[in-house]
Amino acid sequence: MNEEIKIRGKYKIVDGKPVIETLFANNPDPFDIPVSELFEDLENKGIFVKIMPENVGNPIYEEASWEMVDINHVDSNYAHCSEEGRERFLDMKFGMMVHWGFYSVLGIPESWPANATRCEPGFLDVYYTLWQVFNPTEFNADEWAELAEKAGMQFFQLTTKHHDGFCMFDTKTKTKARKRNVLDHGPGVGLVKDVEINYSIMDTLYKHDIIGEVINAFRKRGLGIGLYFSHIDWNDPNFRWDKANRSYDPKYRPETHPEQWKAFIEREREQLREICSNYGKIDQIFFDGSWHGLAWNELIDIIKMCRGLQPDCMFSNRGIGAYGDFTSPERWIPKTADDDRTHGMLWQVCDPIHTSWAYIPQDKYKDIGVLLHNFVDAISKGGTYVFAIAPMSNGKFPEKTIKVLTTFGDWLKKNGESIYGTRKWIKSKEKDKEIYFTTSKDKKYVYIIVLGPMEKQFELTGLQPKEDSVIKLLGENISIGWKLSDNKLELTLSDEIYEKIKDELAISFRVEV
Repeated sequence: MNEEIKIRGKYKIVDGKPVIETLFANNPDPFDIPVSELFEDLENKGIFVKIMPENVGNPIYEEASWEMVDINHVDSNYAHCSEEGRERFLDMKFGMMVHWGFYSVLGIPESWPANATRCEPGFLDVYYTLWQVFNPTEFNADEWAELAEKAGMQFFQLTTKHHDGFCMFDTKTKTKARKRNVLDHGPGVGLVKDVEINYSIMDTLYKHDIIGEVINAFRKRGLGIGLYFSHIDWNDPNFRWDKANRSYDPKYRPETHPEQWKAFIEREREQLREICSNYGKIDQIFFDGSWHGLAWNELIDIIKMCRGLQPDCMFSNRGIGAYGDFTSPERWIPKTADDDRTHGMLWQVCDPIHTSWAYIPQDKYKDIGVLLHNFVDAISKGGTYVFAIAPMSNGKFPEKTIKVLTTFGDWLKKNGESIYGTRKWIKSKEKDKEIYFTTSKDKKYVYIIVLGPMEKQFELTGLQPKEDSVIKLLGENISIGWKLSDNKLELTLSDEIYEKIKDELAISFRVEV
């Protein structure tokens, strides 16, 4: 008998007999199974029974409350991003978000498969030793930057540290991490033990600062610099108040282990100091995750440090509330420019071009028409947008990713004027039509973006060109016939122009107002 039987439950004595309290099938209510019944069919079958303890109890953050901290206001001595930084954020409409780490070796999602509440304990030793085989020898930061330019992107965001705690930059901080001993003889893959290392890209076979190389490549091309940083760390044993941490301990408290509690806070402080000090000017830091209101004063002190080091940098509000400069709708687009869910902040939609954020073989890609629609919709409402893409473990992007981005870039070569550096107009969309609007920063022009299928004639309300205005079809530099009647603007395409654009995903017009 080779199959493995796993039973998760609580051992207890009921009426003097040992039982296991467990769940069965889809029944939401636990029930007791006598131990004798549980194992009666296994007698004399050579079964090995392995009993593993499981930490139980409520984590400290479930006892805490966000109401204990003021996430909606900031200290009087705190300065948000400078006006220069805010304007640059609004000008950079389109960016590349990259989730990359050792998880790409297995072609699985980022960090979440190693959430200790969702996986078998044995998998943690597989996942947290992947850094030993992560060796992206075909990675080329210049190729990444070149791809971004071809896609018409203006900036990037790359994971410096995701929830699994692994750093893609040269950090000098240390933590306990899992390491597999390599056997020099016989079968097997070696035992796993805790070691104290930087737990970064510099510990891998590759030993190059990925973050530094990408920043240098993008900066050479004048592109914006954005970095993703998670407040969460499921590897660091000092962060074990989180249920998802590989060393979770429900009894762990700042009162019971003050030095260890302080250590996870200081580790984040030092990592962010490194990020904000060692790589020059940063345009955006995309924070993610949360400490659930725990160590709030210490966290805000860290954010103030970051602000002092990067006064022109836009911070996302994840985990830091009103101390952030922008919010980040994930896989959704605000209904209006001032949707309540954006908390009155500037906003940036983050959305993968495929199902997963990380590289997964045979992942399903979104239709290019859907991607373009969502993009235009968000820009017309005053937002910015990042396409999340994912390289393979060797550092190369899949061919399908390259095709999607270059197709998008081809569209932006013709229509970029209606996107880059624009602002929201008095309305974002023509009612009941797939026609969207933006305006130039100086308000001299209104741009009309028409999504397919194309027609020869368009009727719009509320837009009044100057009497002598020339309406241009972007990308073709062709003047379009128009007339204004009863507050309605009518655009008419000639047969020749229509033949040119009839198969386009979208076209744009520039109107002088």
